[in-house]
Amino acid sequence: MMRGEDSVANARKVRDERGVTAVVEFLSAFVLFLVIVSAFLALSQLKLGSNVAEVDRLDQMAIDGLERLTDSKGHVVLRNAGIRDITNASDDWHLHNASTLLTADLLPAIGDGAGHLDMDRIVALGNVTEDRLIHGLGIDEGLSLNLTIIVVQSSDESQIDEIIFSDGSSRSSATRGATASRIMHLDDNVVRVTMEVHNAGREPSGLRITEFMADPLNGPPEWIELENPDGFAMNLSGWSLARPGAFELIQDGALAAGGRLICTGNAVTQYNPTNATMIDMAASGVLGTGTIDALAAEGDTITLGWTRAGTVLTYDVIIVTWDGTWDIQANHSMTYNLGGSPSSSTNWTGVDGGTPGW
Repeated sequence: MMRGEDSVANARKVRDERGVTAVVEFLSAFVLFLVIVSAFLALSQLKLGSNVAEVDRLDQMAIDGLERLTDSKGHVVLRNAGIRDITNASDDWHLHNASTLLTADLLPAIGDGAGHLDMDRIVALGNVTEDRLIHGLGIDEGLSLNLTIIVVQSSDESQIDEIIFSDGSSRSSATRGATASRIMHLDDNVVRVTMEVHNAGREPSGLRITEFMADPLNGPPEWIELENPDGFAMNLSGWSLARPGAFELIQDGALAAGGRLICTGNAVTQYNPTNATMIDMAASGVLGTGTIDALAAEGDTITLGWTRAGTVLTYDVIIVTWDGTWDIQANHSMTYNLGGSPSSSTNWTGVDGGTPGW
C-alpha cells in the first residue's frame, strides 16, 4: 500500500510541476507579448504623435471658434488714430462698415443674446474679412476657415436647404482640417452652422474687374470698376492696378461683400451715381484724367494684381487685354459678362455712358 501511495504522490508531484511550468511559460509569453505591444505603441507614438496632436488642436479650435461665433452678440472696440476707444465699446459691431472693422478689436459673433441667431449680424459678416474673423474667434493666425449656414427645418419647404451664408478659403490643398457643426434657431427656421478650420492657406481670388471706361468724351476721366463677389469683406491692402508702364497700389481699407470700388483718373469729376468708394489714380498715370489719356481704346492691357504682405512678388489675378477688333466706341464702357476669359471680346458688352458702381 505504501508503494502505491508513493507512486500516486510522485505522479501528482510531476503533474503539479508541469502545471507550474506551464503557468510560468504562459506568464513569460504574456509578459513578452506586453513588452512587444508596448514597444510598438511607443514607436507608433514617436512616429504619429505630432500629427495626432495637430488634429486635436484643429478640432478644439473649430469647436471653440464655433461656440464664440454663435453664443453671443459679439463685441467691438473701435480705434481712433490707433488708440482703443474702450469707453464706447459695444456689442453693436454689425453697425460698422468694412474699413472700420478692419482695424477694430472685434469679436464678430452672430447670436442674439437669447440662444438664437441674429440675421442682421449674419448679414454683417459681409463687412468682416476672413482674417479678422479668424483673429476674433481665437483661431491661430496662418490657418484658414470656411463657414456655411444652411436651413435644415422650416415651415416653408421651399426654404429647406437654402444657404444663408457660405464663404471662406477652399480646403482643396489642405493637409489637415477639422469641422464643427451646430444646430441653431434663426427666426422661424432651424439652421445648421458649420465651421471648418484647415491649413490650406488663402490665395487672392476675391476682387474682379467688372467694368472699365477707356474712351470717355468731353472731359470725364477714365475709370475701372472692381467688385468683391465673396461673402466676406476683402482687405484692399496689397491689391493693385497696372497698365504697361504704370502701376499703383489701391490703398488700405476693406471692400464689403458685394461691394463695388471705382478707380478713377479724377475723383472730383468722376460720375458716381451710387456713391461708391473711389480711388484716384491720376498721379500714377494708370488712368487718364479726362484731358490726358492713359488707356488706349484701340488696344491696351489692364492688370489686377495682388502682392503678399512682406514680399515683392505680385500675382496677376486678372488680365484684360483688348485690341482694335473689340471696336470700343467713344463714351462706351465695357461691362464684363462674368463668363469665360476676361480677355475675350465676346465676354464684354459696350454700355453708352457706363454704369460705375452699379
